[in-house]
Amino acid sequence: MIVDPGPAFGAGNHPATVMALQLVEVALDRSFAETQFPSMLDVGTGTGILAVAGKRLGAGFTVGVDVDSAAIYTARRNLKLNGLKSENSVELLIGGAESIGGTFNVVSANLVAPVLLKLRKELADLAERFLILSGIADAMAKDVLESYDSEGLDLLAHMHYEGWNAALFARNKSGQSPPRRCGAC
Repeated sequence: MIVDPGPAFGAGNHPATVMALQLVEVALDRSFAETQFPSMLDVGTGTGILAVAGKRLGAGFTVGVDVDSAAIYTARRNLKLNGLKSENSVELLIGGAESIGGTFNVVSANLVAPVLLKLRKELADLAERFLILSGIADAMAKDVLESYDSEGLDLLAHMHYEGWNAALFARNKSGQSPPRRCGAC
């Protein structure tokens, strides 16, 4: 995979990104058992690395969203560098989690812990099946993991590397919400 960070954050070698990439692969592998082309949403897409990886791993409808227009510009460039065209592979949108309607089979968010805590309800609601969280410093890991457990999600995997944490959650039976269509698409 080719990543040109440009003005956006991340070239793909940060521990949080490495763990998020590994969890994207796990979540998509599990999703293929349930649906042929699982949908994916990357919140805070930055350079687009998680969205590109998801698409290259076989995700179907894929969306990357970021509040920074420079990040969306960089993500578009990285799609092209990796042989993907946004108009037929990954939809890139300027906005936050609250600007997306519907649910996705896999939702990824590689954001700092305070932002993950602030977006807890929105991210949990967007995840139809799996939610990947990364960018969590050690000092905030327990708070973040416990807060998402209260949103009808079960912790499937927790990774720790060089002071950073990532987690994979799955929608549990009691917290399962009915599938909705994507309102932003």
